[in-house]
Order: sequence, then C-alpha cells, then structure tokens
Amino acid sequence: MSSMRIKLLASFLLISILLGCDSEQETTPAPIPEPEKTFNFSFRYDTQSEEANDFELILSNTDGKVLLDTLIAFNTNHSLRLKSGDTKYNLTTVIFDPVIDTYWIKTYIKVNPDKWNLQYYMISTEPVEEEMADITYINFPNTDFYFRTKAITNYSGGFSGSLFDNTLTLTGYDKLLPSDLAYIVVPAQGKYMLTEVTSKQTTVNFTEAGNTVKRKYNRPADITNFRTFVYGFTKEGDPKSRIELYSPIIKESEEYDLQFPPTGFEAFNLRMFYNDAAGYEHTYTYNVKEIPSEVELSPTSDFSVSKSGFEDFMIAFTNDKPSIYNVNWAADDPNYYMRWSIFNSPDETSFKPKAFLEGLKSKKLEGKNMSLFKLFSVSSRKDKDSNYQDILNFSADPSRSFYSEVKQDRVIVKHF
Repeated sequence: MSSMRIKLLASFLLISILLGCDSEQETTPAPIPEPEKTFNFSFRYDTQSEEANDFELILSNTDGKVLLDTLIAFNTNHSLRLKSGDTKYNLTTVIFDPVIDTYWIKTYIKVNPDKWNLQYYMISTEPVEEEMADITYINFPNTDFYFRTKAITNYSGGFSGSLFDNTLTLTGYDKLLPSDLAYIVVPAQGKYMLTEVTSKQTTVNFTEAGNTVKRKYNRPADITNFRTFVYGFTKEGDPKSRIELYSPIIKESEEYDLQFPPTGFEAFNLRMFYNDAAGYEHTYTYNVKEIPSEVELSPTSDFSVSKSGFEDFMIAFTNDKPSIYNVNWAADDPNYYMRWSIFNSPDETSFKPKAFLEGLKSKKLEGKNMSLFKLFSVSSRKDKDSNYQDILNFSADPSRSFYSEVKQDRVIVKHF
C-alpha cells in the first residue's frame, strides 16, 4: 500500500511539473519581429529627345553596394522602394543618346533623391508671338549706343540701324506682341531711355533721356578677362520679363565696370566673370532688388586638386568652402563617347572613380572601356544660403526659379 502511495505521489509530481511547464510557455509572449526597414522615394527624368527611350537608375549604399538597378521610362513618375533603413544613397543615372553616340552618366554622392525631377535635352516650346518693328530716336547724339528689347534678350534677334542728322533709325528689330520694352543707352554720356512699344512704328525724343547709375568695383590683383552682365526684371523672378542692360559688347571704361537704369525694374541679375592668376574661371551672381555697390570677388580658387587620376581622385578646400563641387570625366572611343559628372559634398575629399563605376556593373555601360576616362574639369559652387542637399533639391525641381531663389552664388571652374 505504501508502495502504491509512493507511485501515485510521483505521478502527481510529474504531472504538476509538466502542467507547470505548459502554463509558463502559454503566458510568455512570442517575440515580435521588427518591421522591415524600407526607403520609399519618387523619381522622374524628363526629356524631349525622341530617340532616348529609357534610362538606367542605380542606387548604391555609401559602401558602394548596389541596392537598385533598373531601366525605366522617361517622362513618367516612378514610385520606388528599397529594403534599407538608410536615408542617403549614391544615385547614378545613365542615358544613351544615339543621335550623338554619347553615354551621359551622372552620380550624386550621399543624397536623398526623393521627389527629384531631372531633365535632359529640354527646350522651351512655349509659343512666342513676335513681329518685326521699327523705332526712331530723334535728337540722338552722334556716338555709340547699345539697344535691346525683351524679345532680343530672351529669344534672340537683331536689327539694322542708321544715324543721320541726329536721327537714329532702327529697323527690323524683334518686338514681342502685344507690347515690348525697348532699352537704349549711350555709354559715353551715361544717358538711357526705356520705352514701352506697342506698335510697329515708334518715335522717341532722346532729349527726355535719364541718367544711368555707374558702379566701379575693387578687383583682385592679377585677374584677366574681367567682364560683367546686368539684366533687369520688370517682374521679379520671371525670366520672360528680363532685358539685357549691360554686357561686354559695351566699350569698356576705366571709370566704371557697369552702368544701368536706376528705375523701371523690380529686380536685377548681376553676373561677373574673370580668370585668376592660376587660370581658374570665376563667376559671381547676384539676384537683387538693387545693384550692390560692393561685391565679394576672390583672388584665388576655393579648391585645388592633388590627385587627378581615374583610379584615385583627391581634392582640398580652403576655409571658405563651397556648398557643392562637381567632377567631370570624359572618354572618347572611335564608336562612342562617355561623359560622367560626379556631384559631391566638400565634406568628401577623396574618391576612387574607376572602382566605383565598375562596381555598379551598369547594364547600359556593359562592355565599355572605362580606362578611357580622363579628367575634364572640376567646378565648385557656393550659395550663400544653401547646403549640398539644398542645391541638388533645387536643381531637380524645374518649377523653381534661379532668379528669385538664389540671392548670391559663386562658381569656380578648373579645366584639365
């Protein structure tokens, strides 16, 4: 009997242990798997080229691993997804243009390309109504002059002229319909006139001319080929409203670097160009309501290239760093051409172009001779109020206007 009790007790203990184990397993929640990390973005590439059917889009992570490689159509909104939790990628596009037998490659290092809309071979097709017109200036001085209209500035065109007995007649100039703005300046006298023209025949009395405003700037030493352009905008930010007010065509003077009308415009675009002593090309742009009396012109470049090989590229910057820089490579084969532009942040100063491009294993570039690439040019750009990603977002949004949003801009270029 005692043996029976012992067996029953042992069985009870065993059942209790088993039940206890089952109970613990039921009350312990199963681990919840982490949601898959993804990067969703929209992308578009527009072109008017009928021969370019598609383009290759490649995204790689910052270590160079390819995460996406696809051939997709132009002129279409694409919604894309990557299995990645990163927010920045290396983006490369490859286009082949059979008309000129050229592969166009663009690479953007460490960027977020969401909502980008790039463009290739886009020409404005907006219809423009023009007519040929004549304008006569009476009481006009017997000296050089400079004449422009909005039509001539924005859509090209010309005119023929004759000056006799203080009467200047300009015939066959391009005039917008229904109206245009005619600008004439006599640089030697600092006199100008702005005339709203609404008919094919216009007569203006030049004795009513106003005085221009002149600017003389402190130029860096040892620069060459200095030149300036000024455009006036009757409507701020609207490229169609601009008219050329000053250009190198006007005879240079030691007294001033430019002259312009003090009234009649909501905004101005000022551009200044020169080469420094080391051969770097400088461009300075100001989009302003008033032409500045002082400008910031650098005597030297903000970068220098220490390694220019296709296998190993290295660049250094001064303390006055740019916002972005661009490295351009060119390859010429007897049967095709390749052009590659790399956009990068000044925080990244070294790059191995050959290893990067070969590592992409591009479908469109399969079998192409990468060893042909040689450095063509390097350029830097500094926007007063924009960083690297800001500039790329701006460039990839065709709806935004350079003239209204970019207040001050510096570009420096070195050709190799």
